[in-house]
Amino acid sequence: MNKSMIMSTTILADLTRELLNSGAFSHLPDDEIARLHWMILRVQQEGLPLQPLLSYWYRGDYYTSNSSPRLLQQCNEYLQRMGQPLIDVYGEEFYEA
Repeated sequence: MNKSMIMSTTILADLTRELLNSGAFSHLPDDEIARLHWMILRVQQEGLPLQPLLSYWYRGDYYTSNSSPRLLQQCNEYLQRMGQPLIDVYGEEFYEA
């Protein structure tokens, strides 16, 4: 793994841990939370693909969690750098109003 890929996986793991700690995934079943913890370790240790871990970000509950707007902004900046769609916390209902 090259240096930029190592930095990228470290940032991904750190942001995912922050999302976990803020409660963004607390609505998920316990087995999925355990899988998420396992995936964070494997991404860092073995360089597993990032996409499965990123897919959890889109399933986060950003309304009822304690996650800050700053954390969401950092996640979206990371997604943008990786060429991924941004997390849309407002949903289509917001734009239709």
